[in-house]
Amino acid sequence: MDADDLSAQLHRSAAEPLHAQISDILRRWIEEQRFVPGDALPTEEELQRRFGVARSVVRQALAGLAAAGLIHRQRGRGSVVATPPVLRRTLQRAGGLDEQAAARGQHLATRVLSLTEAEPTAAARAAVGPGRTWRIERVRCLDDVPVAFVRTFVPIELFPHFTAELLDGSSLLSLMRDAGHVPVGGPRQVQAVAAQGEPASVLAVPNGDPLLLLEGVTQDAGGRGLEAFSVWHRANTVFDVDARVDHQASPVQVEIRRLRALANELDHALANLESGGVS
Repeated sequence: MDADDLSAQLHRSAAEPLHAQISDILRRWIEEQRFVPGDALPTEEELQRRFGVARSVVRQALAGLAAAGLIHRQRGRGSVVATPPVLRRTLQRAGGLDEQAAARGQHLATRVLSLTEAEPTAAARAAVGPGRTWRIERVRCLDDVPVAFVRTFVPIELFPHFTAELLDGSSLLSLMRDAGHVPVGGPRQVQAVAAQGEPASVLAVPNGDPLLLLEGVTQDAGGRGLEAFSVWHRANTVFDVDARVDHQASPVQVEIRRLRALANELDHALANLESGGVS
């Protein structure tokens, strides 16, 4: 593809900055596997020539891809397509993501984006009660790549001492235990959603890209709601589920088995009578 072809793909009068447009084009090349992990992208000079833009515009575009974890900037090789890290989490397990990542030789870091007193959603209010709540927004990064955006509502009554500094880099469930409220788990659900708004921005993915949304409630042993959360995961997340066959028979199945056993007994008795086997 020559310089005119690539330059023609840019809408220079559009509101979207040129560096964002170039970043989208390069992202599309990677998604279409025109460049696979380990491949080097064209140099800054070549991209500058082919798109017909300033070097600073190309550098901004590449910086955006690097922040999204799609490329690595390597001395002597330029921009190399990265192998995206995969976040694996066990759906049945509440918390423990740091330990799960560490067991695979990965580092999962948590950074607090905001902590504010805020009106909870209707679902969060039903989970943690009608009192005052903190809204905590965090981003979780795996090997410096953002993989999950977390929005959590917790009751201020139980955790009035929470601060952004305290939460930054810490396990929220561990801090709950330290405050005397032991989390034991609760209901969860997972669904596929389209990226938009803050989750798309924080995770550095285009609007409309698929995300996995995990929503749930964490309760203590008495059923008190300690948190209501929503976690948007990038598509490079694998949920491990330990599925097992339910061996407990339903009442209908129990009755069917009883009747079959009775029928077998009757067949056996009839056979004995017909053969003269009983007096």
